[in-house]
Amino acid sequence: MLYCLVLAGCSTPVARKSQANSGFAQTPQKTHLLYLLPSPHSRLYVEVDAVEGCEPKDIALQKLKEFLSAHCDKPDGIEIVRSDVIPIKAARGISPRALARKYINGPDKITASTPAFMYVLFYNYALCGDSAVAKAGHPGASTPPARRPEVGNPYAEVLPYPTIYFNPRYFLGMAKNQTLLHETGHLLGLVSRRSDPHDLHCPNPACLMNAHLRPYRWLIGKTQKQLCPECTAELSQHSRQSPRSNLRFVGPVLDRSEAGYHVLSLPDRVTLVFKELTEQDCQHFAAAIHAEMPNQELRVDCLAGDELLEDSAKVREMINRLQADPLDRVQNAGPKILLRACMARYDHLGQHANYVETLRQAILLDGKDAWCYNQLAWVQATCSDASVRNGKEAVAAATKACELTGWSNWQFVDTLAAACAEAGAFKRAVELQEQALRTGAPIRSEQKAMQERVRLYKQSQPFRENSDKP
Repeated sequence: MLYCLVLAGCSTPVARKSQANSGFAQTPQKTHLLYLLPSPHSRLYVEVDAVEGCEPKDIALQKLKEFLSAHCDKPDGIEIVRSDVIPIKAARGISPRALARKYINGPDKITASTPAFMYVLFYNYALCGDSAVAKAGHPGASTPPARRPEVGNPYAEVLPYPTIYFNPRYFLGMAKNQTLLHETGHLLGLVSRRSDPHDLHCPNPACLMNAHLRPYRWLIGKTQKQLCPECTAELSQHSRQSPRSNLRFVGPVLDRSEAGYHVLSLPDRVTLVFKELTEQDCQHFAAAIHAEMPNQELRVDCLAGDELLEDSAKVREMINRLQADPLDRVQNAGPKILLRACMARYDHLGQHANYVETLRQAILLDGKDAWCYNQLAWVQATCSDASVRNGKEAVAAATKACELTGWSNWQFVDTLAAACAEAGAFKRAVELQEQALRTGAPIRSEQKAMQERVRLYKQSQPFRENSDKP
C-alpha cells in the first residue's frame, strides 16, 4: 500500500501531455479561453457521466465547482450536472472515447445564454478491454487506422475536443480530488509557460499541476491542493486575452469557423462544413455521432454544398486553405475528405472523367492512399465508359494498392484481377481472382460475383460494371 502511495504520479500520461506541437494553451482552438472568459459564453455547463460503480462523490464535484468558480469568469454561473449512469453491461468492451460519444448530451436547457460546455467521463478501465475495428467493405473500401491504445490513468484531452477521462480506480483511487482538479487545470490552459511543449506540468512539487501528485505528502504536513503563484498568474494572464471570435459551443458541439468552412468537433469526431452553418447542422452532427456503432476510430467527415463541389477552382482553393489549417487532423485529412466528396458527386452524376481526375489529385496528396489507388484501378478496368478505361494504368494502380496493404486485402486483389483482364492478361486475371476468393472472407453474394468474373476471364472477356457507378 505504501509503495503504491509513493509511486502515485502524474495523472496525465506522457503521450497526452501535449496534443499539439506547441502545447495546450497554444493549440489552434484555444478552448481554454471559452472556459476562462465571460465571452462568448457567460456561463459554464459541466456534464458528468459515470459508468456504474465509478460515480464521483458529491465532495469531488463541489471541489470542482469551487476550482472553476475561482478561475473562470462566468457572470451567469457555473452548473455541474450529473448526467448518465452507464450500466456496466453497456460499458463492457467499449473504449472511453466511444462511451463519451454515445452518452454526451450537452446542456439540458434551452436559454438565451448559450453556455460553454465541459465534459467529464468517469469510467472503469478494467471494463474497456479490446474493441473491434470496422473492416473494409467492397472494392475500394478504405482500411481503418490502427486502434490507439487506451491508458488506465486519468487524463485530459484537448484536441479534437476537450474532455476529461477519469478512471477513479487508478493507483487504488488515491488523490482522486486533486487529480480531477489537475486534469481540469489542463483544460483551462495550464501549464503552457514551460519551454518544453511535451512537459506541460509545473516544476513546483507543492503545486496541484506538478507532474507527481503524491497523496502521502499529508504525512509531512504538505499537500498539493492549490495552484502555486506561477500557475495562478498564468491563468490570470490567459484571462486578459481577447476572446476568439471564431470559436464557440453549440450545445455540446465545438464549432471553429474559418474562411469558407467550419470545423465541428466531438470526442474523436470532426466534421468539416463547407457552407453557411446552421444550428441544425450542429444538431444533426451530434445526433449522427450518438447513433453510430461504438469503438470506431478517429474520423474526419465533411458536409459540402453543390456550389463548392461543382467548381474545381474553388475546390483547389479550399484544399490550400485546409492544408494551412492550424489543426493537424484537418491538414492531413481535410483535403482528402473534400476530394472524396467531389468523387461521390461525380459518381452520382456519372461524370467518369472527372472522377478519375479527382482520384489522381487525391493520390498526389497522399501517395500511400491504397483506397484511391484501388478505386482508380477499378474505374479504369471496369467502367462502362471506354474513354476512361486504361488497362496498363489500372494494373499499375491496383498493384500499388496491393503492395501498400501487403496483399492482404481480397478486394484489392479482386481489382487487380479485373485490371489484368482489361489489359488482356486473362490467365493472370484468373489466377488473381481465385487468389482473391481464398483471401479474406467475402460474403456469399460477393463470392458469387467473383466466381462469375472467373468465368468471364476464362472466356477471355473483361468485366464491365452493370451500372454507371464504378
